[in-house]
Amino acid sequence: MRKSTKFLAAVAFAGLAAAGGSAFTGSGVTNNAGASQFVGGTVSQSVTGATLSSLEYSYADASNTAIHSALLTFADADSDGKAVGIVFTGGNAAAFTCTAIEAVGHTSTCTPVAADETAVTSAAITVS
Repeated sequence: MRKSTKFLAAVAFAGLAAAGGSAFTGSGVTNNAGASQFVGGTVSQSVTGATLSSLEYSYADASNTAIHSALLTFADADSDGKAVGIVFTGGNAAAFTCTAIEAVGHTSTCTPVAADETAVTSAAITVS
Protein backbone atom coordinates (compact mmCIF):
# COMPACT_ATOMS: atom_id res chain seq x y z
CA MET A 1 0.00 0.00 0.00
CA ARG A 2 1.35 3.40 -0.84
CA LYS A 3 2.07 6.02 1.82
CA SER A 4 -0.55 8.41 0.42
CA THR A 5 -3.23 5.70 0.60
CA LYS A 6 -2.29 4.88 4.20
CA PHE A 7 -2.42 8.57 5.05
CA LEU A 8 -5.87 8.99 3.49
CA ALA A 9 -7.15 5.90 5.31
CA ALA A 10 -5.85 7.30 8.63
CA VAL A 11 -7.50 10.68 7.98
CA ALA A 12 -10.78 8.98 7.06
CA PHE A 13 -10.64 6.86 10.24
CA ALA A 14 -9.96 9.95 12.38
CA GLY A 15 -12.94 11.69 10.76
CA LEU A 16 -15.21 8.73 11.54
CA ALA A 17 -13.99 8.64 15.13
CA ALA A 18 -14.71 12.36 15.56
CA ALA A 19 -18.17 12.02 14.02
CA GLY A 20 -18.94 8.98 16.14
CA GLY A 21 -17.79 10.73 19.31
CA SER A 22 -20.10 13.67 18.73
CA ALA A 23 -23.00 11.31 18.08
CA PHE A 24 -22.79 10.01 21.66
CA THR A 25 -22.67 13.33 23.48
CA GLY A 26 -25.84 14.27 25.34
CA SER A 27 -27.52 17.57 24.77
CA GLY A 28 -29.82 19.36 27.16
CA VAL A 29 -28.17 17.91 30.27
CA THR A 30 -27.05 20.48 32.80
CA ASN A 31 -25.51 20.39 36.24
CA ASN A 32 -26.99 23.61 37.63
CA ALA A 33 -30.03 22.30 39.53
CA GLY A 34 -31.37 24.18 42.51
CA ALA A 35 -30.17 23.34 46.01
CA SER A 36 -33.26 21.26 46.85
CA GLN A 37 -33.46 19.37 43.56
CA PHE A 38 -32.02 15.85 43.24
CA VAL A 39 -30.33 15.34 39.89
CA GLY A 40 -28.55 12.05 40.45
CA GLY A 41 -25.78 10.42 42.38
CA THR A 42 -25.16 7.69 44.85
CA VAL A 43 -25.27 7.12 48.57
CA SER A 44 -22.31 5.16 49.92
CA GLN A 45 -23.39 2.34 52.21
CA SER A 46 -21.46 0.30 54.72
CA VAL A 47 -22.86 -2.66 56.65
CA THR A 48 -21.36 -4.31 59.73
CA GLY A 49 -22.62 -7.53 61.33
CA ALA A 50 -24.90 -8.93 58.60
CA THR A 51 -25.38 -9.24 54.85
CA LEU A 52 -27.72 -6.59 53.47
CA SER A 53 -29.76 -7.56 50.38
CA SER A 54 -31.46 -4.23 49.77
CA LEU A 55 -32.09 -0.78 51.17
CA GLU A 56 -35.20 1.10 50.07
CA TYR A 57 -35.89 4.71 51.01
CA SER A 58 -39.31 6.31 51.49
CA TYR A 59 -39.43 10.06 51.04
CA ALA A 60 -41.46 12.75 52.80
CA ASP A 61 -41.56 15.08 49.80
CA ALA A 62 -42.39 14.89 46.11
CA SER A 63 -38.84 15.81 45.06
CA ASN A 64 -37.40 12.78 46.93
CA THR A 65 -34.91 14.79 48.95
CA ALA A 66 -36.07 14.10 52.55
CA ILE A 67 -35.77 10.48 53.72
CA HIS A 68 -38.75 9.59 55.92
CA SER A 69 -37.94 5.88 56.39
CA ALA A 70 -35.58 3.14 55.26
CA LEU A 71 -36.54 -0.50 54.72
CA LEU A 72 -33.56 -2.82 55.20
CA THR A 73 -33.80 -6.36 53.86
CA PHE A 74 -31.16 -8.84 54.99
CA ALA A 75 -29.92 -11.91 53.13
CA ASP A 76 -31.00 -14.70 55.47
CA ALA A 77 -32.23 -15.79 58.90
CA ASP A 78 -28.78 -15.40 60.48
CA SER A 79 -29.66 -11.83 61.44
CA ASP A 80 -33.28 -12.37 62.55
CA GLY A 81 -34.13 -10.79 65.91
CA LYS A 82 -30.95 -8.69 66.06
CA ALA A 83 -30.86 -4.96 66.75
CA VAL A 84 -30.12 -2.56 63.90
CA GLY A 85 -28.71 0.95 63.87
CA ILE A 86 -28.42 3.33 60.94
CA VAL A 87 -26.52 6.61 60.77
CA PHE A 88 -26.83 8.92 57.78
CA THR A 89 -24.19 11.53 57.00
CA GLY A 90 -24.63 14.73 55.08
CA GLY A 91 -27.44 17.20 55.42
CA ASN A 92 -29.15 17.74 58.75
CA ALA A 93 -27.87 14.67 60.70
CA ALA A 94 -31.30 13.42 61.80
CA ALA A 95 -31.35 10.49 64.23
CA PHE A 96 -33.17 7.30 63.17
CA THR A 97 -34.36 4.28 65.17
CA CYS A 98 -34.79 0.81 63.65
CA THR A 99 -36.94 -2.17 64.53
CA ALA A 100 -35.31 -5.52 65.30
CA ILE A 101 -34.89 -7.69 62.21
CA GLU A 102 -38.11 -9.63 61.63
CA ALA A 103 -38.07 -13.37 60.95
CA VAL A 104 -40.62 -13.00 58.15
CA GLY A 105 -38.81 -11.34 55.25
CA HIS A 106 -35.65 -10.56 57.27
CA THR A 107 -36.50 -6.85 57.33
CA SER A 108 -36.03 -3.88 59.61
CA THR A 109 -37.69 -0.48 59.25
CA CYS A 110 -35.83 2.67 60.29
CA THR A 111 -37.70 5.92 60.97
CA PRO A 112 -36.58 9.37 62.11
CA VAL A 113 -36.78 10.33 65.79
CA ALA A 114 -37.78 13.91 64.89
CA ALA A 115 -36.92 15.41 61.49
CA ASP A 116 -36.53 13.65 58.15
CA GLU A 117 -32.98 13.31 56.77
CA THR A 118 -31.96 15.49 53.83
CA ALA A 119 -28.87 15.68 51.60
CA VAL A 120 -27.64 12.17 52.44
CA THR A 121 -24.15 11.23 51.26
CA SER A 122 -23.70 7.93 53.12
CA ALA A 123 -25.45 5.40 55.34
CA ALA A 124 -23.70 3.25 57.96
CA ILE A 125 -25.70 0.23 59.08
CA THR A 126 -24.73 -1.82 62.15
CA VAL A 127 -26.32 -5.11 63.23
CA SER A 128 -25.60 -6.34 66.75
